[in-house]
Amino acid sequence: MTDVQVALPEIPVRVRPRVLVVGPEASARGGIGSVQHVLVRHASALAELDLVTTHRDGSDRVRTMVRGTLTAARRIRTTRPDVVHLHVSQRASVLRKGVLGMVARRRGVPVVMHLHGSQFLDWFDGLPRPARSVVRTLLRPHRIVVLSETLRAPYRERLGMPADRVVALPNPVEWPAAVRTRADGPVLAVFLGRFGVRKGIYDLVNACARLSPEQRRRLHLVAAGDGEVAQVRDAVAAAGVDDVVEVAEWLDRAERDDLLRRAQLLVLPSSHEGLPMAVLEAMAFGVAPVVTPVGALPELVHDGVNGAVVPVGDPEALARALADLLDDDERRHALGARARVDAEAYAAPCWAARLAEVWAAR
Repeated sequence: MTDVQVALPEIPVRVRPRVLVVGPEASARGGIGSVQHVLVRHASALAELDLVTTHRDGSDRVRTMVRGTLTAARRIRTTRPDVVHLHVSQRASVLRKGVLGMVARRRGVPVVMHLHGSQFLDWFDGLPRPARSVVRTLLRPHRIVVLSETLRAPYRERLGMPADRVVALPNPVEWPAAVRTRADGPVLAVFLGRFGVRKGIYDLVNACARLSPEQRRRLHLVAAGDGEVAQVRDAVAAAGVDDVVEVAEWLDRAERDDLLRRAQLLVLPSSHEGLPMAVLEAMAFGVAPVVTPVGALPELVHDGVNGAVVPVGDPEALARALADLLDDDERRHALGARARVDAEAYAAPCWAARLAEVWAAR
């Protein structure tokens, strides 16, 4: 009897999924741009990324948003990716990305909605009931990514979603090879972010004015960002803390890293946050954070362990925390060292692997 060998057809196996990623340019300012930067750098080895930009810095933002949204819709229909990943903030972003999600669903393409908005829940709660129903319709069919474990339950409740459709994926941080060395002279503290009431910059200026003369001589605060730059400079002058606070404009990544490499404190007394990239980046450099207990920050920063936590909108409490850290070099350095250890759990390669798991889930 002769063995008969039957040639079986080859079954193509796609090692890496094709992922259409819709969101800001990787070089864009702000936290979502930083997340996109990490995604492009570290997830490209795990998936074939097709990037569509709907936001970039500059004067053509509206054109970029419209053109990018239309391009994403066309790519979904014509190329039919394996997964669509949509970066979402709040307000109009939910509507635009929600419509793209519906386009993808009609093509049978799974959608991951990556929610970054620091005020999404407050915004949602303030909507009229019919509008809340529209938001649920736009978001509920998809897999939702939120920035912390504590945010899973509020999002599930608002959107009426099953537990397994809401995934907690904290923001990532690129791990710096070199960290700061202790330096003599004033203690360098930094504020990084968009200048405005939400980030607490005016509370910080007020807190600096409450420090003793000796503490003020020990502190050099660099506040770097965009937004209300002129207003912050006026507030610094009005508070008489020009000798303490240096107001700079937005820093690029290299400038930011150079500043963090020399800093000992990162101060961000926000009223609303998701999981701010500035805090993660600072902790990775061994910089002790001084923050408020908002958004996902309570999962990251523990008072007296790896940083200091102060109440929202309380310049007096913020001044006391700064004074304590200025007066105790050993404690300040110990908090910074522990901050770096704790930030390692958020390192970009592990985050990218977890994101790939989210893309693979159905």
